[in-house]
Amino acid sequence: MSFTNALGWFIVDWSRPYAVTTFCLFTIFIMVGYFVIWFYWEGHNWARVLVLLTSLLCLYNLRYFSRGRIATRVMIGSEAALAVFLLIWLNTPPIRSFFRAPEK
Repeated sequence: MSFTNALGWFIVDWSRPYAVTTFCLFTIFIMVGYFVIWFYWEGHNWARVLVLLTSLLCLYNLRYFSRGRIATRVMIGSEAALAVFLLIWLNTPPIRSFFRAPEK
């Protein structure tokens, strides 16, 4: 997840007029992604839910696969493959119990 999160920097089209703005926005989203990944690693269920929602978004982004350069295709394809794995794996009983909130 950490690797595919950083792939956003590779799809910035520097020939566009607002490339710097796009780069800055992608950097903000990538940093937020690392924040979520940290809490996911720590076992917080809200982070698991965000990862599941992001996985659905990655599958939705497959509609852009045929458009764009090779870097875009690599990013979309690798994110979609990871999304399929995460959607299955994060819904298995042992993993769901790991992310279950502790009893108070």
